[in-house]
Amino acid sequence: MIVKFFITPVYPFGNDHYFHEMIAVAEGFEALGHKVIGNSDYWYLPDEKRYLIPEALEEDFDIAIYDYRYVTSFNHLLFRSGYPNFDKTKKHILIDRNDFISPIWDGDNHYKIFDVICSGNLFTKKKYPENVKPWAIGLTNRIIDAIDSSRGEIKHKDITYNYRVPHNLRKIVLEGMEDKGVSYKLSLRLTQPVDKNKLDLTNIDHFYWKYSVKRHNPEYYKLINESLFLMSVGGYYDYRPLVYKPYNSVEKVQRKFYAWYSRYLKMRDKDFSPAQFIYQYDSFRLWESFYANCCPIFMDCDFWSFKLPVQPVEGETYIGIKGFDFEKFNKILKNLSEVEAEKIGRAGAEWMKKHYSPEAQARRILGHL
Repeated sequence: MIVKFFITPVYPFGNDHYFHEMIAVAEGFEALGHKVIGNSDYWYLPDEKRYLIPEALEEDFDIAIYDYRYVTSFNHLLFRSGYPNFDKTKKHILIDRNDFISPIWDGDNHYKIFDVICSGNLFTKKKYPENVKPWAIGLTNRIIDAIDSSRGEIKHKDITYNYRVPHNLRKIVLEGMEDKGVSYKLSLRLTQPVDKNKLDLTNIDHFYWKYSVKRHNPEYYKLINESLFLMSVGGYYDYRPLVYKPYNSVEKVQRKFYAWYSRYLKMRDKDFSPAQFIYQYDSFRLWESFYANCCPIFMDCDFWSFKLPVQPVEGETYIGIKGFDFEKFNKILKNLSEVEAEKIGRAGAEWMKKHYSPEAQARRILGHL
């Protein structure tokens, strides 16, 4: 088949021009033997001297895959009367890494034009339209190769963290674990922003560092391979919404109950997670840590109702934090030996390849169709 990708070369609503999901899925379809084209040249492969997604203006394709930033940029054209840009003889897929609680397609009938919407950051307790399927960031070949090339012995027998973005969830987890006497030491490493002039980068690493918007860092991949544990928590916590639209005016009033309930639990030094929910939980760091040697520490997916295409198994591929009872969580860590932690780290790598490699992501789309 021919698979065409639609990407916005310049995204008008932000400065992040790295289209990770498009790269991963394009690599997957190409590996499965399908032809990959796009509305513009994207993701140059310096070692092969070609674009992964080459520009092709012709309309001869079987599957169209749209990045959510392309759709938000051109919705005034895409959603015109009769939907002239959508050929009904072809299949149309939207990949939406929406990282907020109200997705762009929620309640908008125009998005029914897509055969499948692959959406990240969903919840098991919420009902979604029939064409919406759970998605996750996963890995690209660039990340897989970088992690594989830096594998080695575990050197840091503690919990590494080095967050770039100060999410409030990360803050409360670190403070809670330290306050309750964590058994494995928390160690902040690789704290300085990446400086291309100080890093020992090959030409290709430098190229990827630039075009991944400074996400490609060989030192980071080496670090997570050398760490026994990696703090992989990401996202934000807030008072639990009733209908998963927490910031409109009606919900602000309705959420008052959970605000009061949260204060009540805190005053009694109890776990206040029953009054909270976590959103924007998916992250690059999560999937990198699953694939690397380290044992990921993440919020428990089942406890917090995270909905992923394939759920990771807590205690087998990662260590999960249930609620905000960090005294209880620290006891779990205390009873976990270094040998057991290393075993979980190794199991995570095999699990990642099976379920979240580029080929697995492409097969997932074909399965939905």
